[in-house]
Amino acid sequence: MKKLNIAILALLFLIAPNLKAQNLQALFYHASFLHPAEGPYVESYLKVFGPSATYKLNKNDMYQASLEVLIVFKQDDKIKDFRKYNLLSAEVKDTSSAIPNFIDQQRIPLPYGVYQLELSLKDNNSEEAPLEMADMISMEYDLQKLRFSDFQFVESFSKAEEASILTKSGFDLIPYVGDWFPQEMTNLTFYTELYGLDKTIPSGEDFIFMYYLESFETNVSFDDFSFFQRQKAAPVNVLLTGLDIQNLPSGNYNLVVEARDKQNELLLMNKIFFQRSNPGVEIELTDIESVDITSTFAEQVTDLDSLRFYLLSLMPISNSMEKQFANNVTESSDVKKMQQFLYNFWFNRNEDYPDKEWERYKQEVLRVEDAYATRIKRGFETDQGRVWLKYGPPNQADESKHEPNAYPYIIWHYHHLENNQSNKRFVFYNPHLVGTEYILLHSDARGEIYNPYWEVDLHGRNTQLQNYDNSDFERGWGSRSRENFIK
Repeated sequence: MKKLNIAILALLFLIAPNLKAQNLQALFYHASFLHPAEGPYVESYLKVFGPSATYKLNKNDMYQASLEVLIVFKQDDKIKDFRKYNLLSAEVKDTSSAIPNFIDQQRIPLPYGVYQLELSLKDNNSEEAPLEMADMISMEYDLQKLRFSDFQFVESFSKAEEASILTKSGFDLIPYVGDWFPQEMTNLTFYTELYGLDKTIPSGEDFIFMYYLESFETNVSFDDFSFFQRQKAAPVNVLLTGLDIQNLPSGNYNLVVEARDKQNELLLMNKIFFQRSNPGVEIELTDIESVDITSTFAEQVTDLDSLRFYLLSLMPISNSMEKQFANNVTESSDVKKMQQFLYNFWFNRNEDYPDKEWERYKQEVLRVEDAYATRIKRGFETDQGRVWLKYGPPNQADESKHEPNAYPYIIWHYHHLENNQSNKRFVFYNPHLVGTEYILLHSDARGEIYNPYWEVDLHGRNTQLQNYDNSDFERGWGSRSRENFIK
């Protein structure tokens, strides 16, 4: 599933306060699937937030919004397919009352290949410029190889009485548009397909779909959110199911699906990122008081200040539950419990050699402390220190301190990150022009600050009022920020 935000929601304002909201707000993503007889196709899912559109009286003397949607698929800048249509909202009598959101789904056959997808969404009743986005989409399904489809999050489903655009595998699926699950959402329902299993193991042989949740930051799975479903190998195997997330605390997660043979050997795995907001809900970690630290590295750390430093230094690589527990235990003076947490943290990541894992990480913490600590922050508390500890040293770093109109900045490039991310970048800058701390301005890595106007902010050194609507602003002679970012 490829999900893209084309509007700024309240959640994003918490992450990137410099973003400027448009009037029209919407969510869009796409997911690709394969029909064994007809070939691959892509589904697009569009959710428009009803109150953000402009409503006018129609011929029925009712208020209605009208949007022009244009979806274009290109290869080498040549249009291979497109869809252009008007999307109408539900009719309402009074725009001062509650206005419902509206959802659109399209199903578009696409030949095998890689495409650039471009979307334009225009409010027909407004003079506002259209919302636009672009993304790459791969339709490279090989019928001779084992392959998962993308994921589709599902709001609800039912047996199909008659085939429609919502129908897959005999079910009508109402899409859940987005990857953010608020507190009122108590179930995470999803749909995915597995192709070609009958060419990997004998047709009709038993196999297992394992599906579970793991921390996005650490890839550690949660036993309380792990399930399986038995099926028999076929040309297409379908998994339509859900997980109860009522007791899942706030945080960043991956939904993981595995196909395993009857010997429990992993055949193929796929995963998708999502966010959960569930204030007040906690999951208990392993009973810390029962952890035996006798003759371990943790038992040797007895200084209270050192223990607090070491536990807080784990924040960049901790999941939300571990962060909460570490914050609580470091506020106490319980040395033994802090030692037990430190040992348990690394034991969960490497049961055989937790001491080696800790020693390797500790050296990186000390390295970050030496490189990025300030008078008021530890090295791991700075943005550069956090990113270094979470992802490791960058493959390439480009630094510029004297470009016209630009604040001093550093761009880190990573060739590969965990969770199947490639060619990701982090833009750090020093807007205060003093000190050594560089703040994270923008990144295209999942779960990090995303700021589409980062160039405007970066080049605002001599401009008090930035124009976020102007994407062709003057960067100034000698500017290399765009070049350094895309290379």
